[in-house]
Amino acid sequence: MNKADLENIVELLDEIGELYEGHDWLLIKKYLLRYLNPSIRRNFSTRDPKSKKHIINLYEEGIIKLYYNKFNVKLVLDESKKL
Repeated sequence: MNKADLENIVELLDEIGELYEGHDWLLIKKYLLRYLNPSIRRNFSTRDPKSKKHIINLYEEGIIKLYYNKFNVKLVLDESKKL
């Protein structure tokens, strides 16, 4: 992750972190995907084509750690949506 990409992600996390009080990773992920550049969006995981379930890759784990360090909220993927 380069410095410019990191700054964009942190800026979006700040925007949503001020308002969002939950811990659902998918809500944060959807927000990020909507407002980030396509070159950054490529780093995010995709759903399994058959089951439509989600996974969290290393890139997303890094973003979850950033969010935790900033807002002290551990984002999690709902078990019913996890592959």
